[in-house]
Amino acid sequence: MSTKTPPPEPRNALGPEALRGLPRGVAQVYLQNNTLTGVLFLVGLFVSGPVAGGSALLGSAVGIVTAVLLRVPAERIGQGLYGFNAVLVALGAAGSFRPLWLTLLVAVGGAVVATLLTHIAQYFLRVPAYTAPFVFTYWLLEYLHESRHWPSVPPSHPTLGLGIFASGAEVFLVTGLLPGLFILAGLAVSRWTLAVGAFAAALTTYGIVQGVPLFPANEITTGVYGFNAVLVTVGMLSTGRGWRACVLAVPAVLLLQAGIEAVGLTPATFPFVLAMWCADLWRARSEHEK
Repeated sequence: MSTKTPPPEPRNALGPEALRGLPRGVAQVYLQNNTLTGVLFLVGLFVSGPVAGGSALLGSAVGIVTAVLLRVPAERIGQGLYGFNAVLVALGAAGSFRPLWLTLLVAVGGAVVATLLTHIAQYFLRVPAYTAPFVFTYWLLEYLHESRHWPSVPPSHPTLGLGIFASGAEVFLVTGLLPGLFILAGLAVSRWTLAVGAFAAALTTYGIVQGVPLFPANEITTGVYGFNAVLVTVGMLSTGRGWRACVLAVPAVLLLQAGIEAVGLTPATFPFVLAMWCADLWRARSEHEK
């Protein structure tokens, strides 16, 4: 009787390990490899609206499938590392394009491009790509949107909420008090200091922009000027840095956001990316000198 052992399942197969990347792809927007965090983030997005929640799931799913086709090991897919840029692109498409067929086309196509850029970046960058693939894909979509005169989402009146809570949700291109609270809850279950840091960053930024009479009131209350500060604070704490780094990073991303806006680009999360790259390169240089 034969006792031949069946061949092992390919490491990049679309199995349970890779499918864990569906919620974790959402959690990794905040650099968290935590399923419950991803679930709470998704609940917050669905509270904001079914389109936002559905778009996040779609983006994460497209990222997973693309990574499987690229033969990425299931372990990395399951950590959500190939989903979070796709999630943000899909959310950006949902917030910018209409009708529905165009939204889906841009969301899926953009998510694939962002995932490909994520995969390519690991071979060329000395530092993690973070959300740079999303930013560059989003800028490309904006260019196509304007140059080809694609239909846009009609302007809407934003749901105002305290900026100190809405800032966390704005990372996902949505706003509102309840979505922001779910984002904080998701951070807290991963590590309570992350939620404290996010709240402190939003509060600090809210105070700064309220004190400078240059920012539109509706953009202050929706958290537009706080989300990069929240994201970079969580990023610094998640990569083993202390509160001193956060204190330096928060005003830095505000200045970077103002500079990017001044040249006519949408900042998106690029201020966060630049701040993290600078911190990572500084750390690498310091370790090399030792």
